[in-house]
Amino acid sequence: MYDVIIIGAGYGGMSTAALLGEYGKKILVLEGSALKGGRAASFKDSDGYTWEYGAHSHRLAHKGIANQVFKKLGEEIEFIPEARDSKLIFKGKVWERPRGPLEFLSTPMLSLKARFTLLLFLLKLKKAHPHDWYEKTLLQFYRTWFNNKEVEEFLSFFGMTVMCPDATKVSAGEVIDFLQRALAAGIGVGEPAGGSAQLFKKLKKHIDKRGEIRLEEKAVSIIVENGHVRGVVTNNGIYNANRVVFAARLPLLLDIIDNSLLSNKLVSYAKNLENSSGLSIDFITHGPASSIKGSILGVDIPIWAKFQSNTDASFTPKDKYLSTWGIMLPWKYDGDPAVAEKTEKKLKSTISHFFPGFLPNIVKERKIVANVMNGNVLTPGQSKPKRPRVVCDTVQGLYFVGDTVRGDGCSGDISFSSAIKVADTISGEQFY
Repeated sequence: MYDVIIIGAGYGGMSTAALLGEYGKKILVLEGSALKGGRAASFKDSDGYTWEYGAHSHRLAHKGIANQVFKKLGEEIEFIPEARDSKLIFKGKVWERPRGPLEFLSTPMLSLKARFTLLLFLLKLKKAHPHDWYEKTLLQFYRTWFNNKEVEEFLSFFGMTVMCPDATKVSAGEVIDFLQRALAAGIGVGEPAGGSAQLFKKLKKHIDKRGEIRLEEKAVSIIVENGHVRGVVTNNGIYNANRVVFAARLPLLLDIIDNSLLSNKLVSYAKNLENSSGLSIDFITHGPASSIKGSILGVDIPIWAKFQSNTDASFTPKDKYLSTWGIMLPWKYDGDPAVAEKTEKKLKSTISHFFPGFLPNIVKERKIVANVMNGNVLTPGQSKPKRPRVVCDTVQGLYFVGDTVRGDGCSGDISFSSAIKVADTISGEQFY
């Protein structure tokens, strides 16, 4: 008999388990794959290369939501020193990435008139109340006061900060919420030393105190009796608990529970949930791909890049260099390999344009087509107020964690914040 069973060993599931372990609960984590980490999985191969499922940064570094979990555990994420040379790709050129409103006022990316309009736009974002704008798009917010087409073309940058670069699609409230937190923090992103492996190692240490993690054990069904959770059936056995945390994407929940036990609203939301898809390529080269220590973000093309070996030599053997490039696949990508191939050509063509000597210097590469990159696209219909609460309102003892529920922030931050909410809720309940 466990106090809590957690389905899924990604950021959300592992964080929930670690926090509940610290609160004295007996925990079982079930993970269907051979690796913990979910969409942030990481492993080091026998040749000394660290491979991640995409490259994961953490917004606002030590002031961000991810680090809040570790502070509750009495720890901190170890971030490498912040790089101050990040770049933007816009209008066919690479530009210095402005750091704050005043640098936007002086950037040569835009005309003087556009820069002043952009500054006024940023002031509007800073003063706006997110709750007033969750159900409006960023473009609607912008056009309420402004009509400068040059700035309108730049709005995708602000959408990209929450991984939805389309200004006609992204929720203005979500962008406002993030940018206000970023301006208050005074820091952009943090790169954890050693990548996501550092986070999972620390989380596992706390889970091991009172719990266990079972890999390659897939949840088949959640047992519910008289409206109350009683346990989980897996491909290997049956485990009893009066509390179950589902820490995966909500659409997957519908496969392992009687849908009639859930509200029609929750079922409908899960069935119609829109995610984003992406292609990422890890490149190993003999020499550094660039001297850049920060990142590259595309404004008018949805790409990003990190040069891990320029700041953290632990990712590769000596004299080898790792950089990771990613590009978003078209909305509603359906797995068509021809679309992925076309997108890969676009990415490599962009790389060749800006770094002509890079591709010929590649030793090896690893390509990942992520059908699910972000589990939740932050549209008005999937913004924070619209997402399901972390406590199930129809099945007692059932909780939800991950980037598809009502946590704070975007992407992985939603997983971390929902983990805190669920762990705090369960720790305050009377057990029986």
